Amino acid sequence: MSKSVGKIFEESVKKSVPDYILTIRLNDSPQAFKQSNLTRFTPKTPFDYICFDTKSRTLFCLELKSTCNKYMGFEDINSDEEQNKMIHKHQTLGLLKCSAYSGVVAGFLFNFRLSDNEITYFMEINQFQKMCESINKKSFNIADAILYGAVKIDGFKKRTRWYWYLDDFFKSYNN
Repeated sequence: MSKSVGKIFEESVKKSVPDYILTIRLNDSPQAFKQSNLTRFTPKTPFDYICFDTKSRTLFCLELKSTCNKYMGFEDINSDEEQNKMIHKHQTLGLLKCSAYSGVVAGFLFNFRLSDNEITYFMEINQFQKMCESINKKSFNIADAILYGAVKIDGFKKRTRWYWYLDDFFKSYNN
């Protein structure tokens, strides 16, 4: 069974994390992937990774998203209606909750797979929510993300997989 492109992106990110960062993957429950009324009590993981920078003593809460489209859809956090977008309401709410703490950086790593090139951005959750409330759309593109403060994460393709300069990213948050 081949891996999904999202899982391949996750593996590339994990291999790009420097050794001084403690990285913990929060596991999704298997039922979270099934859309069924039988699984409504299944706990939903608020984000993918907890990363602790042992040098700066900063905690990073990260949700990783990868798409081959030029846009990503997001769910409205103020709606009680059933939604099925790439970025889920519970993920946004989980990251917003974490961002309220001192010493915590919470946000998304957005990976856009365009042709044979990949572009990745980090966007802090508060900037993301501000964008969602302002753009008057149910999805955003790279230009929207940049306009609202997304920061590009440089990388290069080794042979078949990408390597991201996450050391530079983590160091940019050192005080």
